[in-house]
Amino acid sequence: MTLHQKHHIRLVLILIATIFYFLANIQRCAIPGAIFNLLQSDFFANASKITLLGAIFCYVYAFTQLIVGLLIDKIGGFKVIALGAVAFCLGAILFPHSSNLLQLYISRALVGFGGATFYLSTVSEVKKYAKDENFSLAVSYILFVGYAGGIVANAPFVLFVSEIGWRNTLYGLAYFGLFLTIIYFVALFKFNPIHIEKETKFSLMPYCEVLKKKENIYLYIFAAINYGVYYTLQTVIGKKFLEDFCQFEVHSSAIVLSTMAIISAFSGTITAFISKCINNKRDIIFKIFSLFGMFSMLLITIFLFFNIKTKIIAIILFIPSYIGSISPLVILSLYQLNRYELKASSVAIQNFSYFMMVGLLGMISGILMGFYEPKKIGADLIYSNKSYLLVFGLFLILSIIEVIYAFKIRDRNA
Repeated sequence: MTLHQKHHIRLVLILIATIFYFLANIQRCAIPGAIFNLLQSDFFANASKITLLGAIFCYVYAFTQLIVGLLIDKIGGFKVIALGAVAFCLGAILFPHSSNLLQLYISRALVGFGGATFYLSTVSEVKKYAKDENFSLAVSYILFVGYAGGIVANAPFVLFVSEIGWRNTLYGLAYFGLFLTIIYFVALFKFNPIHIEKETKFSLMPYCEVLKKKENIYLYIFAAINYGVYYTLQTVIGKKFLEDFCQFEVHSSAIVLSTMAIISAFSGTITAFISKCINNKRDIIFKIFSLFGMFSMLLITIFLFFNIKTKIIAIILFIPSYIGSISPLVILSLYQLNRYELKASSVAIQNFSYFMMVGLLGMISGILMGFYEPKKIGADLIYSNKSYLLVFGLFLILSIIEVIYAFKIRDRNA
């Protein structure tokens, strides 16, 4: 095989891997949020059992982040993607085929494991492929494609579900993923990457060193709460909340969630540009964002307390959507706080904390919603303002903690 041919096959592998990342984001955002009511009625399940679907995905996704970097170093990103694609497709096919909750939970674990391999592995291979001056731009394209999955996971996904049902919609996505996996394996066989590091061993020491630094802890707590609240609304309870309390129609609530995803997709780039314009300052942005987050949760809590059913809440939800996408600034702060050898470990812990927080908040939200008996209207269970007051009361308390830790963060020069 000529070098030119190998170059093109590498490009094909990266392109397919990016599409895998897109599909993973659809799975992550659409389930359970976009089909919450349908899953409840089909499986006769309460809120806590449905929100656990999102929690299991996030738990597995989070823990996989801690080992995927090691796997990449040991066998290379392309092979890690191949391993993840198999697990991802198995889980994606099993979910719509499931007849009970246990099968749903197992499928979400498989999808979570597979989905967790795509982003970091793809970025590691892009680093080998792209020149330094093009690397950031290439990564931004990958991230944008991933965010597009979150957009598709709401209004377009709900539209397909209303036309052909949630099982057929998910079967379609699953078999498309399987088709891509077959093409990927053929291309991988032709490319034949040689990357095995026998000396690479798993060690907890880098993680321990990172966690010993209090500046890292401040940043992790602030960022995890900020992202956790937003992503729990985006992927778990936001759509259900808009339908139950704000009395949005199914498609209208899906449009709101898609708009939230669009805002999040662009906000990271906008915020990074603003930071650059103010001499790369980040701590002031963290402080302002934390205050906006607390303000948005306070407003929604007040509406719930007084049982004011207003569609203004949908606009308020755009605030956590915008401020939830601060990873570029957080990563830069971690890079400046930690020595070169610990940069990958510090970012792995960041990703872990993000999705552990989403998993925990999703699970706890389901439990809190169950404190008050929902009304049954047709096949749907409708939760009261009291149920959601408990959830957003928790979010408000966490947002106050977020503010406290945001004001402990100080910029450090590179």
